[in-house]
Amino acid sequence: MSTRSTPTDPRGSARETAAALHREQERGRRRRAALVQGGVVLALVAVVLVATVAVLAARDRAAEPAAVPSGVGADGTVTVGSPDAPVTVRLVEDFQCPACGAFEAAVGDQLDTWVESGQVQVEHRPIAFLDRASTTEYSSRALGVALAVLEDAGPDAYAEVHDLLFASQPPEGGAGLDDERLVDLAVRAGADEAAVAAAAEERPYDAWIDEATEAAFEDGVTGTPTVLVDGEEVEASPQALVAAVEAALAS
Repeated sequence: MSTRSTPTDPRGSARETAAALHREQERGRRRRAALVQGGVVLALVAVVLVATVAVLAARDRAAEPAAVPSGVGADGTVTVGSPDAPVTVRLVEDFQCPACGAFEAAVGDQLDTWVESGQVQVEHRPIAFLDRASTTEYSSRALGVALAVLEDAGPDAYAEVHDLLFASQPPEGGAGLDDERLVDLAVRAGADEAAVAAAAEERPYDAWIDEATEAAFEDGVTGTPTVLVDGEEVEASPQALVAAVEAALAS
């Protein structure tokens, strides 16, 4: 018996073809949706990872200790003179402070005489709270250069640049001395030009300066200059300083 071929209904074939095409389109749509969704998830993961890395990096920077210049004591002082001197004078100063400049001009020579004779040891406690009094954060810049001199050339050179900075003190409200001028004063005090120029540009001591300034006010400093003789605060005047030192030497 022969097998007959049954003819196909053209309308049924078209419907099946359309259904198959629809199923294929639906599968394609689902694949594209899955890919898009996966891409969004990956992008979100990448954003979270980048943000996490940034936060951790910021925490690491915040946790880094401030660079402490060599030669500074634990109490933030730079000591000049013999450790065997019977009297100690502590000066809390800001290189932008006009009253500090006037006080230095009035008593600087006398302090040098006492130090050279071995009668007095001077403790400089520098701070920088008058950055707002210049347009270039002069207080911090000047102190940063002075600290670079200390680290490079020692306390005697620091004392020298201290005197030079006050002798060249700019008025409040302006830009102050530029870095080139500050470096020039540092070199005159005995420091290496390249070392100080790098410090003036990079400002490695800014964090320490902020901490030292805050610590001074926490210790009771209310302004500059603050003058102490053997730990006792005295009026910031030449007469009061001389009287206090002479009394301490006589005791």
